[in-house]
Amino acid sequence: MQPSFIMSSSMNDFLNKFFDLCREYQEEIPPQKIAEVLRDYADRLDG
Repeated sequence: MQPSFIMSSSMNDFLNKFFDLCREYQEEIPPQKIAEVLRDYADRLDG
């Protein structure tokens, strides 16, 4: 079993693409707003 701190390659690929997307849209959407949207999304997943 892999230690939990080692991410799978698919998770690593997802995070790389996700952060690239966030960087691309930071010029149009403030980083604080992106963070707010992500918090709302996480809340929905928990709810």
